[in-house]
Amino acid sequence: MRPAIRPVIAALATVLALAGPASSQGLLSPPSAKPAAAADQPPSPPPDALGRQTPSGTVMGFLAAAAKSDWPRAAKFLDTRLPPDQAEELARELKVLLDRGLSIDLNRLSRAVEGEQDERLGKNRELVGTVTTKSGRLDILLARIRFGDQAPIWLFAPETLKDVPAAFEEYEPSFVERFLPDTLTKGYGLGYMWWSWLVVAGSVVAALLLALLLTRVFGVALRGLLRLVAPRVMWARWVSMLKPARWLVFGILLLAASAYFLTTRQRYVGGRAAWLFIIAAITWLGVRFLGCFAKKWAEVREQQSNTERVALVRLGGRLLQTVAFIVGVLALLQSVGINLTPVLAGLGVGGIAVALASQKTLENLFGGIMVIGDSPIRIGQFCRVGTMTGTVEDIGLRSTRIRTLARTTISIPNADLAIQSIENFATRDKFLFNHTITLRHETTADQLRYVLAGARALLYQHPRVEQALARVRLLRFTATGLDVELFAYVTVTEFEDYLPIQEDLLLRLMDVVEAGGTALAVPSQTTYLTRDAAMDGEKATAAARTVQEWRERGELPFPDDSPARKKTLQGGLEYPPAGSVLKPGGNRT
Repeated sequence: MRPAIRPVIAALATVLALAGPASSQGLLSPPSAKPAAAADQPPSPPPDALGRQTPSGTVMGFLAAAAKSDWPRAAKFLDTRLPPDQAEELARELKVLLDRGLSIDLNRLSRAVEGEQDERLGKNRELVGTVTTKSGRLDILLARIRFGDQAPIWLFAPETLKDVPAAFEEYEPSFVERFLPDTLTKGYGLGYMWWSWLVVAGSVVAALLLALLLTRVFGVALRGLLRLVAPRVMWARWVSMLKPARWLVFGILLLAASAYFLTTRQRYVGGRAAWLFIIAAITWLGVRFLGCFAKKWAEVREQQSNTERVALVRLGGRLLQTVAFIVGVLALLQSVGINLTPVLAGLGVGGIAVALASQKTLENLFGGIMVIGDSPIRIGQFCRVGTMTGTVEDIGLRSTRIRTLARTTISIPNADLAIQSIENFATRDKFLFNHTITLRHETTADQLRYVLAGARALLYQHPRVEQALARVRLLRFTATGLDVELFAYVTVTEFEDYLPIQEDLLLRLMDVVEAGGTALAVPSQTTYLTRDAAMDGEKATAAARTVQEWRERGELPFPDDSPARKKTLQGGLEYPPAGSVLKPGGNRT
């Protein structure tokens, strides 16, 4: 059973527990308008000990007594003036006629003390059903009768009982019963003929075997069809619905077979059991179908790179499965005769208790809906949540799972995730290249100009650097040296693509610093005595000469390069550099 369904079962148990006492103790009924007047009324007569106050109670009580072969008790349900032995024989004949010729839903019998009050039948008359005989149709009627000061009761009407002996004489055993031994046709077990139990057992076994055969043949045909028509479809997932379909077919076959059971109660119980199988199988089939459909839809969304919908599809599928399960449970309760009115009324009281008990669960559920709706992160994206960094693996009903760089899994409750700051690295459209280098204090102004100009040209020329926002500036003088800031955007979206570009820019920047005859400052407090071979005088002179030539030609790139020079420099740098394995003809092995 899915974890999301367990709270639903607990909630239903709570509602039933709350609704049961409320209905039995009268908590849901309105208070009496005149409680004092009740003392002036005469006491109501006690209820009938045999349960004959309603048509349903009379029929069910008669069948129960006849099933136990308690014919003296069964005769008390007949409105007859016959002697006891003849009344008992009349009860036996009526039982045979009801078993062999009457097919009704016992649940539909009226449970009201007044009955259905059909005007066509007259007052205090109730039609149970009709038995077909060779000479015609026999209506099974009930009559409401009062004896003295006792409460009115329902009995089998005299107009029905007078025709029972003649109809019983027309009864003939079936073709099969004629060849069966008396131990089966006349012997009784649990109140029913052994022959009737043999029919029930044979029908159940036949329905089960036929359901297995039909679903097995259909499963083989379905596998072959899916492999032929849609080879990429996960046929195993759809064929998994054959198991609930098998029980659905069994329930339908059992419902059809129960109409031929030999007794009224067996037909009633068989039909009720068949409907339980049908409702349970439909619920199971619906839950599995929704699960398969949601998984298939999520796979399609993933193939379309529409990951923001994947979590929503999964969440919606689980919610629909939960709703289908609840509807199935309510239908099962209704089919076994449980009145759902107090249950639904108890939801008002029980809903408060369930809401209080599952406050965190509901908070996480709505938090997950907010996360999916707002889409700050999606499945498969790399992000930072608080101090945790990793890849989103799943957004569920209760929590979101993130796979960290250490390859561990962290589950964050959706309620906490909805209120935290989330940094989504996957939505980055370009990478920031922002570094500060410190040159030595011995660097002259012209050397510094040379390094600045060379660094700018480096950024302008690189094909993966956005030229419009690229800048290289002398930032500040520090105790360590001269700070130079490089600021630019690299036009790639993947971190794996950014790292080699950053490395290439830094290495080329070192070449520029070295070509300017200066060096990077060393932030160290170490004191050492050695001959100073700090800077290359020839390179310093060459750098100063180059800057002087820029001045003389009016090409000094300060405070910035001209737009024409930027356009000339754009894309002029070779990347990947010469000799790289990524260059055409390079050794990639």
